[in-house]
Amino acid sequence: MEKLIQYGTKASLFDGPFGNGAPWHAAGMGYVIVTEQKHLIVIDGGHPQDAEEILALLEANANGVPVVDLWIITHHHGDHMGALQRICETPALLARVKIEKLVWRYPEEFLDANGVAVNVQGNRTMYALAALADAEVLHPELDQKLTVDGMELHFLYYTYDCRIVNRTANCNVCSLVFTVQGKQKKVMFTGDAYTRNLQVVVWLYRKQLKCDILQMPHHALCDTGLLDFYKEVDAKTVLIPTCIAGDRAMHSDQYAGNAKRGWNLWAEENADTVYKTFEGTVEIEL
Repeated sequence: MEKLIQYGTKASLFDGPFGNGAPWHAAGMGYVIVTEQKHLIVIDGGHPQDAEEILALLEANANGVPVVDLWIITHHHGDHMGALQRICETPALLARVKIEKLVWRYPEEFLDANGVAVNVQGNRTMYALAALADAEVLHPELDQKLTVDGMELHFLYYTYDCRIVNRTANCNVCSLVFTVQGKQKKVMFTGDAYTRNLQVVVWLYRKQLKCDILQMPHHALCDTGLLDFYKEVDAKTVLIPTCIAGDRAMHSDQYAGNAKRGWNLWAEENADTVYKTFEGTVEIEL
């Protein structure tokens, strides 16, 4: 049976002050896809403290030592790549898994809001992890398709023109956006993509975006979102990798006047089923 696992990260249980002067607590994000023949695909993985649990999920869904065909890192923030880094830099953990390919694309010409080329160090780190894991490196191209055990991945977006997003934010805007097509259902992954990224995806692929399942961009926080994108995707299952405090803030009056919050809530209300990471790890048949 093909399935998608949304991992309930440890940081998603955070229930403290959030926003309006308090930090936007990083809930982490980790997904595992298991194909019919138990091939494994990992998307991100969470914070360093999530390494053991992600490994346990892989072991529970493998015959023997798990072999990950593709480990995709959407962008190099610690709540997304931290678990992978902990695994690769800890020999006892790395011995429990074989990673065939590490997949990422961090354009080094990108400049963050402070004018810093943050992806340069991100690439150095990822190449070092690939060397430790003895993994092949893959930088997906725009519109590239890959197949794993009959399951098709379609890479819709990377920051191919940094002029569009330079000096607007941080490396969230360099998130990969891609779909995974199972036998019955199609999943849209957005990492921590920002509004500008979603606009470009709509311009490029508008009538190809329909999916059954949507991972909400940037933890469904109200600094990103795009109603046109959500309407084209029209997902009836929504995945929200968020923390308790963040979810409460987005559903309170704290950001009631924020249009992007309203767009995100539309996507949630348009769905028949919503899975939030703080509610625990869940499996969805694909």
